[in-house]
Amino acid sequence: DAILRAAVDDVKALNERFAPDTQDAFFLFHRPRLWNAAQGVWMGWERKRGKLFQFNRFLRGRAQDAFSTIVGNVAPLRDVRYVITLDADTVLPPGAASLLVGALAHPLNRAVYDETRARVVRGYGILQPRVGVSLPSAHRSRFAAIQSGQPGVDPYTTAVSDVYQDLFHEGSFTGKGIYDVDAFERATRGRFPENRLLSHDLIEGNFARAGLVTDITVYDDYPAQYLTYTSRKHRWIRGDWQL
Repeated sequence: DAILRAAVDDVKALNERFAPDTQDAFFLFHRPRLWNAAQGVWMGWERKRGKLFQFNRFLRGRAQDAFSTIVGNVAPLRDVRYVITLDADTVLPPGAASLLVGALAHPLNRAVYDETRARVVRGYGILQPRVGVSLPSAHRSRFAAIQSGQPGVDPYTTAVSDVYQDLFHEGSFTGKGIYDVDAFERATRGRFPENRLLSHDLIEGNFARAGLVTDITVYDDYPAQYLTYTSRKHRWIRGDWQL
């Protein structure tokens, strides 16, 4: 409760500073935790996949009860066409957002949905930028300094050319990128059973069709400790192998 109150107060303060008349520069959408009997925990419905699904539905006037706390004037959001998703440690450089929007809005990249195959077959519903390692995190420890320049079994964050994009004109969505709200929602709505998927991004990219744009870069922090690195790698491999 204290964390949520702090978030509410700070988002309101940001709007008072940057959009005092409209209250539509910053927003907070907080989901309630629901009891998940399959896992025996209180959690947000379907984790990040559910978060994106419910947010998309909310943007289109549905799922009004998906969020227990909403801050900001949400009326302008009803017309949002694109959403950029970032992790907490992801840096979006100046100008990168407009480049992502321009690339996805290009006529040759606009998503074409096939009713029979129930997926995007031409264009892209998602664009994934190249993910680099932030310089401060690369020097946070000796482990990070040694490891951060080597891709190892993590080719996604060092991709300059991608074999899937080059040969099949599709890339791998890794959770950081821009998506077309209507195409994404249409391609993934009702597609996946509950309590079955460990990961969300790769399979969403398969149905909404993801493209890799290597000339646009965002930056992620690199784990400073070996145990943090292995924990993250275990989570990624487990989710990807299941898919």
